[in-house]
Amino acid sequence: MLSLEKYKGEKSRHICPSCKSKNDFTRFIDETGNYLADEVGICNRASKCGYSYTAKQFFVDNPDKKIGLIFGKGKGKSKNSGRSEYWLSHTNASQTPETGNTFDYIAPEHLKTTLGNYDRNAFVRFLLNLFPDSDEEIQDILKTYFVGTYKGYTCFPQIDRQMRICKATLIRFDPASGKRRHGKGNTSSLVSKLRLKENFNYKQVFFGEHLLTRFADKPVAIVESQKSAIVGGLCLPKMVWMATGSKQWLNVGRLERLGNRKIMLFPDADGYDRWKGVATDAQRQGLDVKVSTLIETLATEEEKSDGFDIADYLIRQARSNPIETKVEQVVEQVVEPIVEQVKQSEARVEQSEARVEPTIIDFANPCTLDQATVDALCNRF
Repeated sequence: MLSLEKYKGEKSRHICPSCKSKNDFTRFIDETGNYLADEVGICNRASKCGYSYTAKQFFVDNPDKKIGLIFGKGKGKSKNSGRSEYWLSHTNASQTPETGNTFDYIAPEHLKTTLGNYDRNAFVRFLLNLFPDSDEEIQDILKTYFVGTYKGYTCFPQIDRQMRICKATLIRFDPASGKRRHGKGNTSSLVSKLRLKENFNYKQVFFGEHLLTRFADKPVAIVESQKSAIVGGLCLPKMVWMATGSKQWLNVGRLERLGNRKIMLFPDADGYDRWKGVATDAQRQGLDVKVSTLIETLATEEEKSDGFDIADYLIRQARSNPIETKVEQVVEQVVEPIVEQVKQSEARVEQSEARVEPTIIDFANPCTLDQATVDALCNRF
C-alpha cells in the first residue's frame, strides 16, 4: 500500500525537486516505509510551486524493474575519441509495478559504444561548422542528451526519468546542410542494427524526457525532431528542449505526464494546426501550454511546404550573421525573449496588468511583427 509520508517532524519533509524549498516536500512511501524515487511526491507550497509527481504517475512511467543508467563523472575524455565525460552504469528501480505491461530497455553498454567518434558524425560536423567558436557548448549538449555515433548515423536515445534507455533512433544527415537524408536506409534504430531482440516492446517517451528531473525548475519546449531539440538546447539552455519524433505522437495524455510545467510547443510549419488543437485541449485540462506562431507567421509558402521549423529559422539567422560565430551571439535577441515572455506573463497575472515591453518578442503571438522588424532585432549584435 502506497501513501504520502505522515508528518513526523522536519526529517519527514524533504527538499522539493522543483522549487528547492527545504522541509516542504512530502514523499510517497510503501507499507515498509521505503521511499519511491526522489522526485515522487507533492510540494506543500501549492500556490507558489505546485509540484506534483504522484505514485500513480511514477508507475505509469516506470512499469517494471528494468536496468537503467545514471550520470557519473568519468576520468575525462580522450582527445582523439571525443567520448563523453559521463559514464553509464546500472541501477535498479525499487518498486513492484502496478500494471501488467512489461517494456524492453536497451542495456547501457550498447549505448556507451556510440558515445564518441564525433569526427565521423555528420550532424556534429554540421554544428561545429555552423558555430566554429562554440565547441564547448556543442560538447556539453551532446553529453546532456547522450547523442552518439553509429556507422555513419547519429544516434538519438530516448531515456525516461529513471534513466532507462527506451529507444535509440539512428538518422543520417547531410554534413553541409544539416538536413536529414531521406530514402531507404537513412533512418534505423540501434535495436534493429544490433539485433537485440525481435518484437522489442518499446516504452514511448519524449527525446530529452530524462532532463525533466535534472532540471525540475525549467520551462519545457517541445519540437518535432531530435535535431530541433539539440539546436534549441544550444540556443536556449534556460528551457528543457524535448522532441516527439513525429507530429502525430503529441497528445494531451503525454503532456499531462509532464506535470505542472510551463510548456511551449514549437510545431513544424506543416504541423501547426494539429498541435494548436492539442494545446487547446490541454488548456481545457488545466495545463499551462502555449503554441509558438513564429514559423506559422514568418515562414514563406515554400518553406511551409518543406516543413520549416524552429531549427531551420535559427540556422538561417546564424548564417545571415557569419561574423558572429558563437551560439549566444547569433540568437540572443531572437530566442531569449521566450523566457522573458514567460516571466512577464507571470508578472501580469500577479499585478493584473496587460503590458508587454516593446522590445520583447512574444513567441506565442508574434503576428504583430513583420519580417523587417525581426531582422532588425537580430542584427543588433
